[in-house]
Amino acid sequence: MSRAAALPPVLLGLVVLLLAQMAGLAVSALLGLPIPGVVLGIVLLVVLGLLRPTRAVLRVADPAATPLLAHLQLLFVPPGVGIILELRSLAQNALPIALAVGGSFVVTLLVAGWLLQALLRRQDRRRQERGGAAA
Repeated sequence: MSRAAALPPVLLGLVVLLLAQMAGLAVSALLGLPIPGVVLGIVLLVVLGLLRPTRAVLRVADPAATPLLAHLQLLFVPPGVGIILELRSLAQNALPIALAVGGSFVVTLLVAGWLLQALLRRQDRRRQERGGAAA
């Protein structure tokens, strides 16, 4: 019996989550990326979940992730307090922040609309091909 199998499932899941976070932090620090390491850790978990050989990693992380997600609202308290403490800085940078949020909203809306139209055209073509083949 391996040592990992001897750990309780929740503890093993926490180890997987923390290893992903540490890997993201290491990549961010080593490459000097402006992306937070925690975000890179989440991206790593998503990639591992998409690849068939490594999907077991997500099954191992699930016992720890599910209770954390159930109490996700509590994890927003520290950032909320930080925002309140930085209100003066936010007010000084209101225009750039508003432009960034508004710009990203518009870009997201345009990309989503374009993607929806492309998928609908593809769906129509497939229906026509099936209809033409059946006739």
